[in-house]
Amino acid sequence: MQRGRKDRFASFLSGFAMAVLLGMLLGIPFWLLVLFRVIRISGYWRAVDYVSRGRVLIVANHPSLIETFLIPLVFFPWAMFRLRMFAWSLPDKNLFKGFTPQHHERLRCIRVGRDDTLESRKLNWSAMKRVMEHFERQQCFIAHLEGGRTSKQVEQVSVGPNRMGRIRNAQVLKAAWKKGAWIMPLHVKMMDDMKRDLPGFGESLRRLLFSPKCWPIRLEFRRPYKIAGPRFDEEAEKRRLELAILTPEVPA
Repeated sequence: MQRGRKDRFASFLSGFAMAVLLGMLLGIPFWLLVLFRVIRISGYWRAVDYVSRGRVLIVANHPSLIETFLIPLVFFPWAMFRLRMFAWSLPDKNLFKGFTPQHHERLRCIRVGRDDTLESRKLNWSAMKRVMEHFERQQCFIAHLEGGRTSKQVEQVSVGPNRMGRIRNAQVLKAAWKKGAWIMPLHVKMMDDMKRDLPGFGESLRRLLFSPKCWPIRLEFRRPYKIAGPRFDEEAEKRRLELAILTPEVPA
């Protein structure tokens, strides 16, 4: 029990150090891009309010690689003072392959498998166990559930001009249901020039910083909801979340 407390304290310290480091190195440039309207955020104060209370799962569509790094920065500088706002992510097992478990912990990453191999199933079982433990501690998560970038998905769903791949894996939704977590849909909207030819991270960053035809990137936080009821209906919850991500909100 004492060792468990020491491990949690060590995790807190490493998370705090990383939150401060990322906040200083990336948070300031991110907010300059917001100031100059290169990145535009709607539903910001709603997102800050819910994430500050903890136990929130943010699920976004996945048009490129760059949004994976942008979304956590929405919550800086708050995350430097309230560590639960430094959200955990669920990257593919092939990302950060050379990193040790300690590196993943500091970056607040829990790796998952997106294929149907025995290795991925074992990895996902362990990952969901950790997700539920973190939900118990009021932690927050950011996830993409399409199985990869939108343009690579064979099965897609659309609402008007908004499009995303079908949600393939609902394990994290089930974890959120079990722990009573809020689910916050997030729609990432990009110009076609930003997504063209599936650029890697370096090229995506270059377009974000230096190519006005790729501007703006919009992060649209939708109204959160909880999955209620005594039974988890996987297919119904997948469809519900897809529509929640893609459907524009009607102004109040």
